[in-house]
Amino acid sequence: MSQPVVAAIILAAGGSSRFGEPKPLLRWEDRPLIARAVDTAWAAGLAPVIAVVGAEAERVAPELAGRPAQVLRNYRWAEGMSASLAVGLAALPASVDAAIFLPVDQPLITPALLRGLVARWQATAASIVVPEDAAGRRGTPALFARDFFPELAALSGDVGGRALFARYPDRLTTYRVADPAALIDVDTPEAFARLQARARDSAPQSPLSRARAVLCDMDGVLWRGSQPLPGLHAFFAHLEAEALPYVLVTNNSSRTPAQYLAKLASLGVTCEARHVLNASLAAAEYLANALEPGASVYPIGGDGVYWALEARGFRIASGETPVDAVVVGWDRGLTWEKLATATLCIRGGARFVATNPDRTFPSERGLVPGNGSQIAALEAATGVEAVTVGKPEALLYRQALARMQAAPEHTLVIGDRLDTDILGGLRLGMPTALLLSGVTRREELPQSPIRPDVVFEDLAALVAAWRHT
Repeated sequence: MSQPVVAAIILAAGGSSRFGEPKPLLRWEDRPLIARAVDTAWAAGLAPVIAVVGAEAERVAPELAGRPAQVLRNYRWAEGMSASLAVGLAALPASVDAAIFLPVDQPLITPALLRGLVARWQATAASIVVPEDAAGRRGTPALFARDFFPELAALSGDVGGRALFARYPDRLTTYRVADPAALIDVDTPEAFARLQARARDSAPQSPLSRARAVLCDMDGVLWRGSQPLPGLHAFFAHLEAEALPYVLVTNNSSRTPAQYLAKLASLGVTCEARHVLNASLAAAEYLANALEPGASVYPIGGDGVYWALEARGFRIASGETPVDAVVVGWDRGLTWEKLATATLCIRGGARFVATNPDRTFPSERGLVPGNGSQIAALEAATGVEAVTVGKPEALLYRQALARMQAAPEHTLVIGDRLDTDILGGLRLGMPTALLLSGVTRREELPQSPIRPDVVFEDLAALVAAWRHT
């Protein structure tokens, strides 16, 4: 069940002179439009992200330094949009199954909208997915499957993908957008000013006040190692006082749900099994949909990995080959022999599944190697990329939402990692709160493409703010 690869091509080569400066450099909040577009595409999980620049490329391209984007220059930008389409398409690797074409001048596009286009494409047989508002107005960005790449590359003049909408109505589907303003592009200084004013006037309600459910990470949020972090008891007291449903969602696969409940109890917090969900359970769920019942699995990890696989009816392999899958979770007792066995199994054709990508783990002594470090060793030894099921992938959060019967837009995500906790929330359109009590440091925030809705030093500060909303 390999996931399709969807790229983003950001069209930022035009030479508009109406603004007195290149349109991609117009500031929206704290970033130029070109940086915001790249950050949005990357946060949506699109890869590769390609930014096509042209007019004033010497000024525009430096704004993307350090960002996860391939910057291409369209020297024929004056010929129109079609030239930029051709430049971007020519750079796509053969592994790309579809691409979203994203104009640089749509600042209200969100990662959740882009993920919605991808989900709609996966759920239908369509080759083109176009956003549409409640009035039936269609716009961009648009998704095109690979079978349309040659025709897109053959367009000429100032023509984009819209030229194919009417030509192929039977191969096109739409994705409904709740807010029609999300599809507005900026053509004039007056339109840009109106859009900025609208964004200011319709600033979203505080993510704390609109939360009707909570997904909260554990390591680095509730505790560090064996030490509780500030605000632990106040946090659970607030959840109880407000009758907020919650699930503690962690990428740490080493423990069983019962072991997590015992740790919480040792810190004076009483929870039930329905409140705990970890990446081991997500891995077992993934394999249950991919393999036959009773398939053999070689696990690396703690009790949580073994428990989740056995609970799903898989046969635990001791190292013999071939096996059907290798599941790798964080393992404090990792040895060369375990890595060697896993390597041989994967080389023998076993599926390679990672419970989570966290490269480090916050301990009392500081950051130590996490599961991502183990995965990197196996990927290097096998040449095979692991399928990751933990955050920021959607499976964990979707399982948690289903448990609570909660809507993503009203479920607050609390975590200490930008690249897993917060990114996973952004991709599903959930409000996010970053805590600086674990991995992320405040000085990392200005340059990060991942933007949480709110940031607090720790749970204590979050609860204090929450009580005053």
